[in-house]
Amino acid sequence: MELKVDLPALRGQDIDPNTFQRVWDRVMPNQPAPRSDAIPDSAVPAQPTEPPEETPPVEPPPVEPPEEEQPPVTPDLPPVPDCPAEPVCPDCPACPDCPQCPDCPQCPDCPDCPACPDVPDTPDTPTFCLGEASQGDAARLETLMTLAQSGAAAARAMTRRASGPCARALAALACDHRSAFRRLSAAYFLITGRRYAPRCAAPTLPASLPLALRQQFLWEQQWEQQNKQAAQATADPCLRELYLELAQEGAYHAGTIRSLLEQMT
Repeated sequence: MELKVDLPALRGQDIDPNTFQRVWDRVMPNQPAPRSDAIPDSAVPAQPTEPPEETPPVEPPPVEPPEEEQPPVTPDLPPVPDCPAEPVCPDCPACPDCPQCPDCPQCPDCPDCPACPDVPDTPDTPTFCLGEASQGDAARLETLMTLAQSGAAAARAMTRRASGPCARALAALACDHRSAFRRLSAAYFLITGRRYAPRCAAPTLPASLPLALRQQFLWEQQWEQQNKQAAQATADPCLRELYLELAQEGAYHAGTIRSLLEQMT
């Protein structure tokens, strides 16, 4: 193996040539020693090359999760006051579109304005159901009570002539008319504070039951018509409802009598 000598390093360290020769002969026998003139004066001892510094790996920046979209924040603003209304006539609050009222805010009487709507006069006191305001229905109630009592008496008289299903149907008809009389009588008392007892003559019926049923059929239609007319004429909502219910009963009774006559033929 060949031994290499770093001559520039020896030159820089001022080693004595005789000493170097002795060491060389002892270490490297039979090998020529390097010449001293081969070492230049400007030689600089070689410096070992330092290994390159290891560059630490660059870590990627952390990925932040996407931020949730926040709703826009609306600043709390003070309420905006409404614009003041245009001056109107103090005696004419129902005509803001009248072109003459803003020019005369102190006028005692509002001038005629074709665009002003008519304001209905509201009563100071409310109208009660079945109260003194319904006094105009007293005579109509007396007439209907008289008819109801006459219809009940005629139905009872026909019940005594019939038998079986026909008698039961006529008994139910008489019961309905007695109930109608009580309902009309209660409404009459609430309105007037008095009781009314009509005086009715005994019913006059034909000799045969079919003819009596025919007469009662026509009577029930008249009863229905009387109640419908009363419902149209009254202003009391309670009386109107009562009249309409009694009119429906009259139509139902007429249908019942017609069914009885169909069974007899």
